[in-house]
Amino acid sequence: MALPGIYQQTIFSGHAALAPSLFIRAMHPKTEIRPDRATIKRVLDAQWCGQLKIHGHRVQFHVPAEPTLDIFAYTRQGTLHKKPIPAPLATELRRLFAPPSGWNVVDGEWLKAEDRVFVFDFLKKDNRLLSSLTYTERLAMLPRVFNVNCIETLPIYRTVDKCLAAMDRPESYIEGLVFKSLNTPGFADTSIIRCRRSPRY
Repeated sequence: MALPGIYQQTIFSGHAALAPSLFIRAMHPKTEIRPDRATIKRVLDAQWCGQLKIHGHRVQFHVPAEPTLDIFAYTRQGTLHKKPIPAPLATELRRLFAPPSGWNVVDGEWLKAEDRVFVFDFLKKDNRLLSSLTYTERLAMLPRVFNVNCIETLPIYRTVDKCLAAMDRPESYIEGLVFKSLNTPGFADTSIIRCRRSPRY
């Protein structure tokens, strides 16, 4: 007989409800395009947008309303990150993303050496899974001005020139771009495409 999970109710759990926040399978690119002007234009013309692809650790932060509960940091595979969330980062995650009740879940990339996070998607808000919303609708829920150095929402690019300029930025943690469908609801892998920049970086 399988042992119960740590959040599963048992006869020893008492009457208090436990508060899990389970991993959400978010979209991940399976296809790739060339980083040239004509290809990027075709994708943008199809109502997609560009966004920086950060070379970090994919992270899914689950932020509870209850301040006594821990914030969860899941990997892309659905396991918990081994590195603890630094206290300053946890403080800002609660300030920016704690819901009035239940859990909020945001998706991003974590540069662990710098304790810096780039957020790019909202997966659950006020305990409601946002799989029925388009990327445009989910992106509008993310805050833009933080006044902190440890968390940043990645902007989107709608023109070829802005996409090419973004890929030409000198930061070593930039891998290139991902392109996302603006009007496709949910977290399907078919609504995201990878675009790596030149290996000269």
